[in-house]
Amino acid sequence: MSGTDDLFPDAEQLPGAAVPPAPPAAPAPSAAPPTEAPRRRGIGTAAFILGLLAILGDIVGIAIALFTLLGAVTNLGQTLTNVDNSLGAFLGVIILEFLVFFGGILFAVLAVILGIVAAVRNRGRVLGVFGVIFGIAVLAAHTVLGITIASSGNVPGVTS
Repeated sequence: MSGTDDLFPDAEQLPGAAVPPAPPAAPAPSAAPPTEAPRRRGIGTAAFILGLLAILGDIVGIAIALFTLLGAVTNLGQTLTNVDNSLGAFLGVIILEFLVFFGGILFAVLAVILGIVAAVRNRGRVLGVFGVIFGIAVLAAHTVLGITIASSGNVPGVTS
């Protein structure tokens, strides 16, 4: 077959003419299945980070409350003579602790939800389980603290 075969498809091969080798065959498809993209661990990582932030927020909140209390006790004379500034500082700490308390609850709930989703969908299962553990620990601590404060009798408007 010469290069003119495409031009003259009806042409006959002459007897005794050399037959050119056949064109190489297309490579056979490989038997290997297509590789699957690696699964991402974003949901589990998000659960872990939220749980970790909830725990770290609680630790920072406890540290701030303790240092404020120790500062007020060690400077008790100045605290009692300068009540206006002391009340302002305590109000700031109370607002900060309020934000830490409810922010920790929010982060812990999100960590538990995302951790369960990660474990079910296998999207960062190990980190998701740690996020659930951290979230449940923070929720338990906040629940105990909330019940303790509510039942102490020192909260205005709450009767026991």
